[in-house]
Amino acid sequence: MRLALRIAALVLPTVLGTGSFAQTTLSQDIVGSTRPLSSDQESQVQSFASSQMKDLATGDPVVVIEARNTLVQTARRAGVTGVFLGSYSNAIMPEANAILADAGPMRAENTLRVLAFLRTPDALATLVDSTNPRSVGDAGRRLVAAGLLGVALGGNGQTGLDSGVLTSAARSIAENLASESDWIVALEDLRALNTIALDPALTKENRIEVRGVQFGAFQDLASRIEASTGPDEMVQAVYRAMLGLRGKLLDDSTAGDIENKQIASVLRIVLKDVADAAIKQWSGLAGNRRAYVAYEGVLRVGAQLLSLLEGRPDARADALRDGIEKGKSELADAVKNFGG
Repeated sequence: MRLALRIAALVLPTVLGTGSFAQTTLSQDIVGSTRPLSSDQESQVQSFASSQMKDLATGDPVVVIEARNTLVQTARRAGVTGVFLGSYSNAIMPEANAILADAGPMRAENTLRVLAFLRTPDALATLVDSTNPRSVGDAGRRLVAAGLLGVALGGNGQTGLDSGVLTSAARSIAENLASESDWIVALEDLRALNTIALDPALTKENRIEVRGVQFGAFQDLASRIEASTGPDEMVQAVYRAMLGLRGKLLDDSTAGDIENKQIASVLRIVLKDVADAAIKQWSGLAGNRRAYVAYEGVLRVGAQLLSLLEGRPDARADALRDGIEKGKSELADAVKNFGG
């Protein structure tokens, strides 16, 4: 719950809020420039960014919030261009990296929020790096970074987040997810992978690769769940991420494509692993309604996704859903018939 509150406090006010922000000091000629900035304009951007980043690095909490809001609102100004955001990002990133290396949670998490709105390859890479549990021990910071990935990926393509950059980001997110131990962070990682997979900037080949990476991440989590001796919280991430996929994954024009059938084969492994886990962990599920709902939900929603991917209903997948509702022996019979 504490992690969820941290991401809500840092993300939702910026994404959903309509309040006013501190005025910026950069002219519209700079933020709206479609040509490379002059040396004088670059100097103004550097001076402005450095001043705000210094406040973010050393100010009291009120000053930090004001600096953060000013930096974010500047990146969101009407008519802002990729030319400006590239220069702005170059001015911010060195000081942002210094804060992330040395500062405490409050300054670091507000810095991550600024980076999300730059929407440049460097800023995105730093956000992705901040979801790495091998180097970032604070699950709260990882959660904030992962939750902000959707913001960072929501730009209009002006700032260099091309197909190659997005595909590389997806690979790194999945690599970090493989070591993630907190299911709420894992959920945000999975959501970010789906956001990338839906990005129109992806080439057809890269979209296929990203979908493979995405479902490979589901498979890895399902394998970890199956290996657990008792109900595993990671199933909460898998279930909720599958709910997000439903209705967004495919439309009728793509159902049944060869690449979708290849992804479907991975999803079948996921469903079998989770069903096997439910059988092995049945006594634990019997006393944990929340966990049972998530395991049942994976099998139910997974069967729906499988029918979308294969272009037809799958009675054996539906039997997994029905089996977990009827009992352990019925689920075991359904797993034998499913085949994996």
